[in-house]
Amino acid sequence: MSAHRFDGFTKVSSGHLDGVKYSSLDKKMSVRFTNGYVYDVHGVLPEHYKEFMEAPSQGEHFHKVVKNNFYVERVK
Repeated sequence: MSAHRFDGFTKVSSGHLDGVKYSSLDKKMSVRFTNGYVYDVHGVLPEHYKEFMEAPSQGEHFHKVVKNNFYVERVK
């Protein structure tokens, strides 16, 4: 994973995801896809965010774990 930041998002190495940002205060992770869609994921604790960022594939982790266990809302 690259630590490069743009528009508040941290660039990730993924075929489907462009970037991610996280607020531990709000327990919210925002995920931007390469198609420009942005989703907010609510109720994300720091350990969940760490697990997401350390996953071999953030895109696969989003589809298999995040979507099935958190409230996900498309915001853009």
